[in-house]
Amino acid sequence: MQNAVQLVSRILLSLPFVVFGYLQFTHISTYVTNPAIVKFSNFVDGALSPTVLAWIVAAIDLIGGLLLVFGLQTRAVAVVLSIFVLLTLYFAHSFWTMDGPARAANQAHFYKNLAVVGGLLLVLNFGAGAYSLDRWFKRKA
Repeated sequence: MQNAVQLVSRILLSLPFVVFGYLQFTHISTYVTNPAIVKFSNFVDGALSPTVLAWIVAAIDLIGGLLLVFGLQTRAVAVVLSIFVLLTLYFAHSFWTMDGPARAANQAHFYKNLAVVGGLLLVLNFGAGAYSLDRWFKRKA
């Protein structure tokens, strides 16, 4: 049962990444002007343009989410996605700088994403489980 729970957990945890990655790739022009993308571009003094950042974010979301679903390089993916979500917390959901309804909405997103980081840390700790490509490749070696 533990392996089935790990599989279901990985699938559920990956859904937001896969869905948003797909949406970002199919609507990339919208994400180029996303305030968090622009804010991060300014943070790195324009070393990465908003367009490049939007493509990177879309790739991290979609590819990271798919790798998590299939359980391939799971621990490394959990680290990358954790860092990505932590950066998202700061650049996209910094509710402490906001007032009114924007503060409440971003505070909810902040804590929801913090819970996602918690799930990713569990994946990092326990691995992908038996129903994963990580385990399949380990058996082949």
